[in-house]
Amino acid sequence: MESRIKTYTYPTGEIQRVQLLRWDSWEALDFLSPTPTDGALDRFAGIYRDFLVPAAPFVFGHLVMFRLPENCSIAFPFETGKFGTVADPLTAAAAALKEGLRIVNGKPHFKNAQTKAFWQLLEAHDCVRIVSGKLPITTIIPLKNNAGYLTQSAADAPARVNASFFIMDPFDCATVYDHVSEPFGLCVKDGTVIRPPLYNREALLVKKDGAVTVRHTDVRELSVRIGETTYIHGKNCHIYTRPRHPFSPIGKQALVIVGTKVVAVRNGSVAVPASGFVLCPREKAAVSAGESVTYQGMEDISFGIQVGSSLLRNGIKADRFHSRFYNIRHLEPVPYPPSLYPVNFAKARAARIVLGADAAGKPMLLWAEGAAKFGYEPGKGSCGASQTELAEICADLGMVNAVNLDGGGSAQILLGKKRLLEVSDRKGDGSQSERPVPNGLIVR
Repeated sequence: MESRIKTYTYPTGEIQRVQLLRWDSWEALDFLSPTPTDGALDRFAGIYRDFLVPAAPFVFGHLVMFRLPENCSIAFPFETGKFGTVADPLTAAAAALKEGLRIVNGKPHFKNAQTKAFWQLLEAHDCVRIVSGKLPITTIIPLKNNAGYLTQSAADAPARVNASFFIMDPFDCATVYDHVSEPFGLCVKDGTVIRPPLYNREALLVKKDGAVTVRHTDVRELSVRIGETTYIHGKNCHIYTRPRHPFSPIGKQALVIVGTKVVAVRNGSVAVPASGFVLCPREKAAVSAGESVTYQGMEDISFGIQVGSSLLRNGIKADRFHSRFYNIRHLEPVPYPPSLYPVNFAKARAARIVLGADAAGKPMLLWAEGAAKFGYEPGKGSCGASQTELAEICADLGMVNAVNLDGGGSAQILLGKKRLLEVSDRKGDGSQSERPVPNGLIVR
């Protein structure tokens, strides 16, 4: 494996440090699930408290973030009315809190004794945080117990890097089925679809014959298998995804699917999750919440990932977003998935991660260091790269196909146990503050 650091200097005198990794074979690249950390609740709540809410206090109400205690049994029934029958305890808990809890003047108020008892359980296990903006509304934000620090996972690996986008912003939690730290977007390894594609965004796909392409892909292109039945969009089912369909149709059986699980079943309309989709069978199906889902249609793909927009396609540099990005609340096209934050392709700078290939189809991985959250000094620390600047850098380093992975505060590459650059979440004293992530990539 080859690793090198290069520094670019812009005409303004600002600098940009990047780390480039190269190795011989895509077979060495695999997906990594970090070891979950108990500190994820405080870390994510801190992002809301320190950055999101202070930046726009009149956009947010009372944000109630919670996770389930270990070995927690949900005391309320899994039949959750308008949310359907669910098998996932976190979804059931989110549904109960959404219906039974309001924060008024900073204090919880309950509609029933069950919700109050569950709230007391969360408090007793230190599993709930409240961050308040200025609006008089309550937003329930469930957190999956799946996020961890890359530095504490597979530390003996030659290289590790963060990977997919995941639900993080309060507005990303469009439904009770959407949980902070839920990854979304296509992940394929050796022909097996680990997570389905969403939002018809571009993906980097490596075929088993070694050919590398960047193209749009969507879950409707795949066959969805549940139990003994294979569902094909437009034939024996219809698949509904955001942003075009915030709700499935009235009068249809709805199978709510996130990743590789049926998370809810309802005979009637349901809200479509931001991190998944709703499948409505043409004929009513004997499917239960909790059943596994598999996907067919990418058996010829050795590796694939779908995160951000592309930077290079067959050597042509992107000058704008070629994938559509949406504001899931207002259904307006904005250039960030799915979030309220508009990003200027040519001007908005940040820490970024890029996965790409050279002209021979060999893998390349790039980390563009971001500016420190506090204490940034132009000309001394990296300023972060815009998408336009990043496309130029990637082309200069020899990439011909490239897509963005998750960037910002999550961006980092680890060689063994070391970072050669710094994460952008840095405190006033210069110390680095790593973000927990739900998934990454590992070079073995």
